[in-house]
Amino acid sequence: IALVALSATGCSFLFSKLQPPVYRSSVLLINTARLDWGTTMSVQIHLRQQEEQLKTVGLASKVNQRMRLDLPPDAILEKIKTKPYTDSISIRMDVEDFDPERARKIALGYGQVFEEEKAAEYSLVTPENRIRVTMLEEPRPGTLVRPNTKLNTAGGAILGLLLGLVLVLALEYLDDTLKTPEDVARYLAMPTKPRTPISARPI
Repeated sequence: IALVALSATGCSFLFSKLQPPVYRSSVLLINTARLDWGTTMSVQIHLRQQEEQLKTVGLASKVNQRMRLDLPPDAILEKIKTKPYTDSISIRMDVEDFDPERARKIALGYGQVFEEEKAAEYSLVTPENRIRVTMLEEPRPGTLVRPNTKLNTAGGAILGLLLGLVLVLALEYLDDTLKTPEDVARYLAMPTKPRTPISARPI
């Protein structure tokens, strides 16, 4: 059990160390509007539309040009994940990249470009019906999200202990060797009689 647990722990640690680090930077895009401008369903539809707009190739190209990332739009789109929040009428965007500073630039570029595009889109709408999209705050440099060496190592140790225990139980179950006279008697289906020492035999 100890050998399997140590092996699994070591493998988990080495696997984590060999993985390239991934950093995440986030930006929160808030819709400033009247809370009575529509029903919950309308808010969900509105946020879903904005979420789809964030995932377009055109917007990714504008972010690439502004931040001078020198990346194809498809590569940028692979790095972003979005999640809408109907209670606060906002969308959270997470950007994951191998470079923490580039992750921040992509998140910042999306926040700036999307904010400007929505301002132009709603500029002709009356002020009472106007929706303004703003960044809550500028994104920070990415923080490490993968690999989690401590968590992976601990998980490997627990898994190793379980595998070691299962292996020991399986070997014990499959072991059919005869170790005691009782085992021999059970196997041959006949009783065994202990051998009488020579010194105890009658003359």
